[in-house]
Amino acid sequence: MSDFRVHILGCGSALPTTRHYPSAQVVAYREKLFLIDCGEGAQRQWRALRLDFGRLVAVFISHLHGDHCYGLPGLLSTLSLLGRRRALPIYGPRGIADYLAPFISSSTSWLGYEIEVHTLDDRQAAPVYEDRSLTVSSLPLDHRMPCTGYLFRERGLERHIDRASCDFYGVPVSAFKGLREGADYTTPEGQLIPNARLTRPAKAGRSYAYCSDTAYRPALIPLLQGVD
Repeated sequence: MSDFRVHILGCGSALPTTRHYPSAQVVAYREKLFLIDCGEGAQRQWRALRLDFGRLVAVFISHLHGDHCYGLPGLLSTLSLLGRRRALPIYGPRGIADYLAPFISSSTSWLGYEIEVHTLDDRQAAPVYEDRSLTVSSLPLDHRMPCTGYLFRERGLERHIDRASCDFYGVPVSAFKGLREGADYTTPEGQLIPNARLTRPAKAGRSYAYCSDTAYRPALIPLLQGVD
């Protein structure tokens, strides 16, 4: 099973302390890193944990209070100094584009890569990112300003081949890929063998939910049921 980890870069409150950094977390899945919030000091913690800046795929900001986003301009500058050329998508609630606009406008001559800003509707849950192995959905939170959480879900894993059953029905190895993806098998004689006879269910995909600053919100309960 692929590696799925959460690194806590910071978990402190709005006021700085000598022991805690402001909010910032990294979801690490396979060779990809996803940054959630970026309070001051996130870069230092990133280095302390020996994470690779080059593996950063996307940034997700929950809201625009300073302890959740004031580290972002510095991080964006560092990525350019490290030679990033791949576009960086940044997701956030209403106001994220206005927050980033001064930095983007003042750095276009030297930044070296494109910043793709995605403004989310913080009032509803919706898919916001997906790739072949992972999906990210927004979660509507209840805060003093537009605020969104994020739900990371591992895509459904492939089913497991039941080798004894496949041998019994004479299923060739060349058909295993389709079986793992859920396909049935038809014998040369035209007999349909259901996938359930030839495979075993895969383990459920893992998940992680980030709900930052929010009041109690019953509407979140069904969205978070079963989350790891």
